[in-house]
Amino acid sequence: NSKNLALFQEKIMDFVAENGNKIVGKVSFDDVPGSLMSDLLTATTRGSKSTGVAAPEGDLTFARVGELRKRLHDKGLSVDGSRETMISLLRENTRR
Repeated sequence: NSKNLALFQEKIMDFVAENGNKIVGKVSFDDVPGSLMSDLLTATTRGSKSTGVAAPEGDLTFARVGELRKRLHDKGLSVDGSRETMISLLRENTRR
């Protein structure tokens, strides 16, 4: 179910970001799609700032999946899809 997939993917990226020192050199990233690398960089950048504090209203790039879904729900929009899909939908509906 795609609703759980985005959360699962976020948790994996958080784990990799937090445990990079144990993973680098032991796991190959050769076949990782570019979109997942983008998610990994987002998780790394978000890093220890993952305190549950909401991202600034205009900054969706580092928002957590739960926060994106809340914003979508508040606007009456679909909460289904990947992080990129949710961010895109929010941006499209903010411009209006």
